[in-house]
Amino acid sequence: MEGWITILMAAGKGVRMHSAKPKVLHRVAGVPMIGHAVAAARTLDPSSVPMVVVSPDNRAAIARELGDGFEYVEQPEPMGTGHALSVALKHVLPQAANVLLLNGDMPLITSDDLRTLGETHLGRQAAITVGVATLAAEDAVDLGTLRRGARGKAVAIIEAVERTGQSAPTVEVAVGAFALDAVWVRGAVDRLPPHAHGEYFVTDLVALAIADGLRVEAVALNSVRPCIGVNTRAQLAKAEQEMQGRLRQQAMDAGVTMADPSTVYLDATVGFAPDVTILPNTTLSGTTSIAEGAVLGPNAQISDTWVGSGAVIGSAVINGSSIGIGAQVGPFTLIRAGSTIEDGAHIGAHVEIKASRIGKGTHVGHFSYVGDAVLGENVNIGAGTVTCNYDGQNKHVTTIGDGAFIGSGSMLVAPISIGAGALTGAGAVVTKNVGPGERVAGVPARQISQRPEATANEEGQSLG
Repeated sequence: MEGWITILMAAGKGVRMHSAKPKVLHRVAGVPMIGHAVAAARTLDPSSVPMVVVSPDNRAAIARELGDGFEYVEQPEPMGTGHALSVALKHVLPQAANVLLLNGDMPLITSDDLRTLGETHLGRQAAITVGVATLAAEDAVDLGTLRRGARGKAVAIIEAVERTGQSAPTVEVAVGAFALDAVWVRGAVDRLPPHAHGEYFVTDLVALAIADGLRVEAVALNSVRPCIGVNTRAQLAKAEQEMQGRLRQQAMDAGVTMADPSTVYLDATVGFAPDVTILPNTTLSGTTSIAEGAVLGPNAQISDTWVGSGAVIGSAVINGSSIGIGAQVGPFTLIRAGSTIEDGAHIGAHVEIKASRIGKGTHVGHFSYVGDAVLGENVNIGAGTVTCNYDGQNKHVTTIGDGAFIGSGSMLVAPISIGAGALTGAGAVVTKNVGPGERVAGVPARQISQRPEATANEEGQSLG
């Protein structure tokens, strides 16, 4: 559908959130609430530039979060939704035929519902089409209710602050989504009546359209029924709970196995291939992408990470990294940002990897720290190995060549290079580069015989 302009209302302070953060920037499934609304709204006319109505106080924070690709319009005073619309319409180009007006605190709204809203609006040639939902009366105390007249036609919306005598067990409420004829609303918005405290309400446009003899439509938008708008932390939690249920279902529909879906937590930005298995108490967040056949958890926390096909990740914490095909990680392992675990590598229990590349087939078994390091293929890192990468002022790099064997308890004092096929004895403190095929042991480490049996006799110790 072409000729649409989307206006998102985001100037509200969100006082009941008790937060310095703008209300619409609080996150649901890892995405700011307004981000969900924007994603759904783009389906009407992907080519249009959404307009975001902000306040002078929250403009910088919202623009910083959303970035480019939006037009930001300031509402200088908090004079209600009608005034916000009036301010925004001054920036709408004359060729715009229709306006989608959407509250920015509606993370549960779906593109399907908004498409239905837009199609109904166009098909019925309405001046205004209102998104509504039917709720129990006790759940609608803060929402404007729809009043219907003869033949069930919508005739007005009564805001909660002005509603009296409500007795019906269920009510239809306006959910904060409107399709508007752009030509009509330009003139109508200036005729909105003021309410208490000098506020103007968008909802009064319904009565104005009826007075003008124009068509008003109401469309059920059931996607938002579990939580219409988010004004409190409790509502934020409710929206999160609903969104998690949707994301879990979408993942399972796409071929993901979850042993206990209620214990899995997903960001909306996570992607899956089929045949992924997610075990209980696992959280996947950010721009994480999981390839086919990977097994995650239990108790895994993975963010902004690519996980290759067939990888197995136990109770590990992984941030901003890449886990190769068939790699194994965990349990009780921390992979910090900037790390790459290549295909078939094994990272065992109680290991920390920081900003390092672990080569194909390399084993870092247990109780080790590898930081600012580049490890080749088929390297063996013995238990308790530490790359001593920090000298108190700067970080330094450790390089270990293919097929090297690092004995248990080795301290590798960076900057240092261990050559391909080299070996360090158990407990070695290595302060100088070790050439390919060399063997070192001791404190500080020094070169020893190339023959392992001679080394054991001459040094009085075995290598491990």
